Amino acid sequence: MSLHDAYLENGCGPVFWQVYQELQITALKRTGDSCVKVANEMARIAEKMGATRNALFV
Repeated sequence: MSLHDAYLENGCGPVFWQVYQELQITALKRTGDSCVKVANEMARIAEKMGATRNALFV
């Protein structure tokens, strides 16, 4: 399930954030980017989708 699909189906509830965390782990493994870079990019995405009003960056 994509992050956008999870948001449409569940809003910003616990299921959405579980998918969010799973995608962070997948991105880390696939890209080799630092945890900070992945976390910040995911925060930007969540903010753009409206899942959170103000993203918190590391």
